[in-house]
Amino acid sequence: MIAAGASVSALEIMRMIRSALREVRDLTTAIQVLADRVDRLTGELAEGELLELTKLAAQALRALETTHNGGRVP
Repeated sequence: MIAAGASVSALEIMRMIRSALREVRDLTTAIQVLADRVDRLTGELAEGELLELTKLAAQALRALETTHNGGRVP
């Protein structure tokens, strides 16, 4: 009986470890995407280009215009 209880505990611990590892993998992937975008923006800034910043500014302006137009897309 004690061995069976230990197996259940070990199984639960393994499930928790697997879940934690999946979360770490997902977080690592998200961080890599963010790092890639920062690298690209840094490169554009170094070259005097602001393509990414221009895109973000345009998106912000569209969102602002939509809000000011009562939620309607212009």
